[in-house]
Amino acid sequence: MSTLPPIWLDHLNLPAQDPELLAQWYAQRLGLEQRGANVVGPGITLFFAKGMPLRQGDRFHFGFRVENRSAVEAWAQHLGVAIAFDEHDFFAARMSDPEGNTFEIYWNKM
Repeated sequence: MSTLPPIWLDHLNLPAQDPELLAQWYAQRLGLEQRGANVVGPGITLFFAKGMPLRQGDRFHFGFRVENRSAVEAWAQHLGVAIAFDEHDFFAARMSDPEGNTFEIYWNKM
């Protein structure tokens, strides 16, 4: 079996009842730029399209990777959430947006 090169998630499409309002929510909290119903930043693009929100909680969530544990702590404090996972190789803060989509800011030792 060959070893494949690493992959990263750099964009995500999400259904939203009000795409521009949800884009504004993410832009304000994550310090990103809103462009209509889209949010962009270095290595990040979130697309919001009119549709029924997923509202899957922990069953479906997406993550923003950071470089170390202290970065997770800084984001958790900024977002006003607790640390959700504190394990040997994984450290994360998790929250939900107004339409019920869950995301986490995480560090993985790997």
